[in-house]
Amino acid sequence: MIPSFMHKKIYIFTSVNAITFTITNNCEFTVWPATLSGGGHPPLDTTGFTLDPGSTVYLPAPPTWSGRIWARTHCSTDPTGRFSCLSGDCASGSISCSGAGGIPPATLAEFTLDGADGNDFYDTSLVDGFNLPLSIVPDVAGCSATGCASDVNQLCPVELQQTADDGEVIGCKSPCLVFQTDQYCCTGAYSDPHTCTATDYSRVFKDACPRAYSYPYDDPTSTFTCVAANYLITFCPVDGI
Repeated sequence: MIPSFMHKKIYIFTSVNAITFTITNNCEFTVWPATLSGGGHPPLDTTGFTLDPGSTVYLPAPPTWSGRIWARTHCSTDPTGRFSCLSGDCASGSISCSGAGGIPPATLAEFTLDGADGNDFYDTSLVDGFNLPLSIVPDVAGCSATGCASDVNQLCPVELQQTADDGEVIGCKSPCLVFQTDQYCCTGAYSDPHTCTATDYSRVFKDACPRAYSYPYDDPTSTFTCVAANYLITFCPVDGI
């Protein structure tokens, strides 16, 4: 159950024959969630919006939608009207991302709805790094919650840290992004599950968030399925996952 204080403001987008993503900001600061549809799938009713602390948005998606949802932080608008964020920015220049993805590092909630055998597939991915805790909770009994409730920024090795001008750690980069090697990017000689395995860096993410993807082939403990569910996505969840 969502505490009552989390219903300060509710935005409702309407659509027909849709599943619903309930997106809640449990952080003590404003975030700017964004959405990106996979190839061949239409954009959702919004591709970016403001979500104040304690606020919730109900966002419909087609029952066969595939894509990702993430949050941007430390956002502002410059004197020319250009909108940008220090973390998770999509570089569109506006609050709407309009088909652009988030610049790593960013914690991703990923979905393929009504996929193989009618299953929804969903996961929390830290493959592109981490910027904010989140959780994914289906509303169907027996389907598993997943997410990354730990603040990985507080555990991030110095060489992976993304910092603001004041030194605050606002993201934890993937080792692929930092070092650009085949081993960390699962490319070249490391492009299959047998050669691309966990590293000391990926274990930092995995130890903090056991149910989240920590590197590209981290499938067995990181992908979950459900059928015909609606999903609650919470930024800065209270409950550990």
